[in-house]
Amino acid sequence: MGSRTARQPWARPAAVCVAFVALLLGTGTLRGHAAGPASPAPGTDPPVALTDRSAKILGVVPGDRVELSATAAGPWRTFRVAAVYQPAVYPTEISRTRVDVRLHLADLEALEGGGDAVDSVVVRVRPPARPADVVTRLNALALGFRAYTSADLAERGSTTFEVIARFHRAISVVTILASSVFLLAIMTLRGEEMRRQVGVMRLMGISRRTVAAVVVLVAAAIALAGSLVGVGLGYGLSALINAYYRRLFDTPLVFSAVTTPVLLAAVGLSVVLGVAAGALTAWRLLRRRPLEQVGR
Repeated sequence: MGSRTARQPWARPAAVCVAFVALLLGTGTLRGHAAGPASPAPGTDPPVALTDRSAKILGVVPGDRVELSATAAGPWRTFRVAAVYQPAVYPTEISRTRVDVRLHLADLEALEGGGDAVDSVVVRVRPPARPADVVTRLNALALGFRAYTSADLAERGSTTFEVIARFHRAISVVTILASSVFLLAIMTLRGEEMRRQVGVMRLMGISRRTVAAVVVLVAAAIALAGSLVGVGLGYGLSALINAYYRRLFDTPLVFSAVTTPVLLAAVGLSVVLGVAAGALTAWRLLRRRPLEQVGR
């Protein structure tokens, strides 16, 4: 049974060997069920705490009893659900079937049939102490453990998310390249449609610079309109993704977010590409003579 330290306001420290350890979170095999009213009277069974999601999965409420075992083969022990709490949610711990239960240290040791052993201990550092300095001092003790700062653990556990982030960046690059080609094709077609109008404007004495500015503005407007449509589509898809996965995993986590920096980068890049496509189209149009552009 894996475990990690935590604290709950309903429980008192169950071990004095480490002053700041009050409870351990067991995340191993929990093959428990509500034992029903035929179980011993309240107060005779050791207390445990369940997360709200775990209590929902098991179908229990405070006061019910569950049976726990370190292995599926047993032996099974009866515990009383003393509290149901809502924990902090982390993306690395999301699961549809995971059940978390918190026990007193002595109860966990008795359940596993062993003692004086923990998987991890969490130490909170108060200013002016620095976590990195505390980690260095703890690792210098050479007592058979390894200390890490929370930032180090986050970095070690975020490899999967970094791979996903790189995959998303690759998709965004491909999308931008495809959209720029699409925008250039639209402006090429639009330029052919504007060929006669450009020729007429030049015959009327309008300068090449003004004609080029008009073409660039048209391209920028098309790109801006397309980016606004894309923003609306992004918000819609993000809302659908969050609604589906929040319901699937029964969690308040945000799975998709459209942030302001992403919006500004997307719209700005779209306008820049539009201006570039417009400039290329204007250059192609203005290479021809005015009479040739009007078909003469």
